[in-house]
Parts: sequence; structure tokens; C-alpha cells
Amino acid sequence: MTPTQASTQRISDAPTARALRQNFAFLGLFLGPRSPSEIAAPAGMAANLAHHHARKLASLGLLLEVGREGGRVFYQLAAREFRVPWTVMPPTDPEVGEALTLRRLTDNFSRAYERSFLALGGEAEEAVFGFSDSSGDSARPPAPDARPLESHPSHLEALTLRLTPERYRKLVHDLSRLLEAAAADGLKDQGQVCTLAVLASRGTLDGGEKSAGGVSHTISSFLGAD
Repeated sequence: MTPTQASTQRISDAPTARALRQNFAFLGLFLGPRSPSEIAAPAGMAANLAHHHARKLASLGLLLEVGREGGRVFYQLAAREFRVPWTVMPPTDPEVGEALTLRRLTDNFSRAYERSFLALGGEAEEAVFGFSDSSGDSARPPAPDARPLESHPSHLEALTLRLTPERYRKLVHDLSRLLEAAAADGLKDQGQVCTLAVLASRGTLDGGEKSAGGVSHTISSFLGAD
């Protein structure tokens, strides 16, 4: 009997959780039955390496072998959603969890920032730091008035201010809903691959708890004018 894809699968061991985290993009190419040879080019790897990864992920239960045809093996995701308890993949482990995600985010942003900076052709780019003693527009740096020089320019923006717990949660949920809306439309636009992230935490950027007397707003952006 051909195994069927589950809607949700719970991961209970660290090796499988780590493989899930480290091969997330590769696994996403197997939403439906696919041969590793088919996804080798989109994955940016040789066909034999794609087959090796697929076999390894199948042995861990993340992929299912769903058929064979003319010497080709077809795999599919074992589930559309995987759930991993914190005890299996703690966020403090630098090789998995959120610590790994944060490192990948910063590495990716650093590369993107360098591309954006070099696209300026030697012109000076400004990082703007705005301060205010109240939550008003005066804390937001002025918007750029020139067109961007690349299709997907990098953008970094950080806001430090005082919020009640209720207001904090509402703002984070609102930002998260923007990403949810983008995810719903993401497959409709076959443009350039890009990454957007929302980070929110207690304290200031330097780790302080009490030093934020007002509002500080940091922007380092190549977005340019609309």
C-alpha cells in the first residue's frame, strides 16, 4: 500500500528535528510526488546529491517514498505540518531552533546589505537614528526621495519604545498578520525569492531593561521612494 501524507506529524527525536530545520527549503520542494532528479536544479545541487538527501530524509520519516516509474523514485513530504517540542529542539542550541534561524537571518541580511551597498556605485548610504520623548512622527527618519537601485533592496528597521503588555502583543500580532497575508499570496507572484522577518523582544538593542526613556527608531534601508 502506498503511504499517504499526513496533515500533521510530531517530531520526538533531535536528529530528525535537526534534519527538518537544516533541510527546510529542500523538503519544501516535495509538496507533491517528485523525483530528486526533478528538483535537483531548483535545489541548486547535482542530481546524485539530491537523491542522497532524499533517501536520508526518507529514512528519518520526513519524506515518503510514494512510487517508482522507469527507474525513478518519487518522494513526497510525510506531512504538511511538523510539530517539534522545545525539549527536542531547544532554542539555545546554535545548530537548530531559533538560534540557527537568527544566525541565518543575519548572514542572509549581511549578504543582501552588501549587494545593496555595492549597487550604489560608491555613493554614501545613510543609517538614520531618530529619537523622541514621545511616540510621534518626530522619531521616524524622513522617507527617501530617490528610486531604489535594485529590484529587492535590503531594509533594516528597529523601534524601541515603552508598551503595555496588551499593546505589545497587539503590535506583534498585527505585524505577523501582514506576513500571513503575504504568505497567502506568495505563490501567485513568481518573482525573486526574498525573506521578510518580524522580531520582537523585551529590552533595548543593547540588552538593557530600563535605559529607554523615550522612543528610538533606527532605519538602514535601500528601499528608496515608492
